[in-house]
Amino acid sequence: MPDCSYPIEVPRCYFTPIQLLEEVQLPGLLAGLARDAQVETETRETVARILEEVRREGLTAVFRLTRRLDGVDLDERGFRVDPAACRAALDRLRAEDPRLIGDLEVMVAGIRRFAQGQKAALRDVDLDLPGGGRARERWLPLRTAGVYIPGGRAFYPSTLAMTVIPAQVAGVARIVGVTPPKPGGPESLVLAAAALLGLEELYTLGGAQAVGWMVYGEPAVDLVAGPGNRFVAEAKRQLVGRCGIDSVAGPSEVLVIADGAADPATVAEDLLAQAEHDPDAAAVLVSADSALLEAVAGELAARVAASPRRAILESSLGRHGRLIQAGRDLATAFAQAWAPEHLELSVADPESWLPGLTTAGALFLGETSAEVFGDYGAGPNHVLPTGGSGRFSSPLGVATFMKRQTVLELAPALAGDLAPRVARLARAEGLVHHAHSALRRAARHHS
Repeated sequence: MPDCSYPIEVPRCYFTPIQLLEEVQLPGLLAGLARDAQVETETRETVARILEEVRREGLTAVFRLTRRLDGVDLDERGFRVDPAACRAALDRLRAEDPRLIGDLEVMVAGIRRFAQGQKAALRDVDLDLPGGGRARERWLPLRTAGVYIPGGRAFYPSTLAMTVIPAQVAGVARIVGVTPPKPGGPESLVLAAAALLGLEELYTLGGAQAVGWMVYGEPAVDLVAGPGNRFVAEAKRQLVGRCGIDSVAGPSEVLVIADGAADPATVAEDLLAQAEHDPDAAAVLVSADSALLEAVAGELAARVAASPRRAILESSLGRHGRLIQAGRDLATAFAQAWAPEHLELSVADPESWLPGLTTAGALFLGETSAEVFGDYGAGPNHVLPTGGSGRFSSPLGVATFMKRQTVLELAPALAGDLAPRVARLARAEGLVHHAHSALRRAARHHS
């Protein structure tokens, strides 16, 4: 752990010292938050070997890798979860804990409501062309989709809902879910969520081999979506072009920008809420108020020491936790450069910050709008771009599971009028048969 000291007494610190940020320090700060290059190289090589084994040997390789990496024996009869077991888990939990199942149902309804709003906003294009004809573009659902539901350090029925519901609303005909195997089988709440969603295909597979099977195996899905560990993310990266990929999601990230009015304990819990996901998660606080930073440091130290997830928190905060003192302009510059997965604005008038904050995966405005509410169905999806990819990628949503298709229909007269111009342009590019194709339409129209 780094050696650090604060103006206040804390029992132990798990993160780098409070630093006063200057513009010239931005590149170094971003480099410090980057993942280890050697680890990435090893991950890339390991995943390439796994995917090649799965491509060549199919389920034989998948089961062998599962036995070696997960310590679970699977076969073709036992790796698919019986939908009846999912329904039984739902019935049992509804009897044992009806409030929890009610909460799950409310979450599902919230996710579905937002997804339906997204679907309604997707508009087909239908333009009449001068001279006769139509130019159209239509949104179509993908035929098949695979969704990855993490289940290593924690289990995520919320992620199951976040990935399956947009696919259902999009109209995907076949949805295949995978979740890492456990000796005792999947968690009951995951099974109950699958039953509640009507997911008929759930398989106990995890890691890069699960992603490879969905793409190379019998499902041969058109798209893989959902977060996972670095091996899952790397598998998705290596399969770009073979199928659609929602995003190459890495470890969770949060940036909290707070002013002096923010509550230190609340800010600390928001940082810990992301840090507890993964030892590689990143949690950063930026504030111009040094007193707030010092208070949050104390809250973090005390809460980590008392946490049942202490080991994960110590690792993530020790490597990727930062407390930074900076004014608004530098805070904005840092946020734009880092492009974090989550960005909380615990400041007065957060709306005024929006024009300058365009790269984060998702924004949460005001201290009451905690990121955790987004995790559990208050509105937008919680599967978000990470690792700076928010600069060019979007959150998972209904459009992720759809594609656009264009349709062109020309009246004979318009084709005849366009043909000479098209032919001249085609010849200018050296494409003589393009020119011939166009001119035949002109000849047929005038014959």
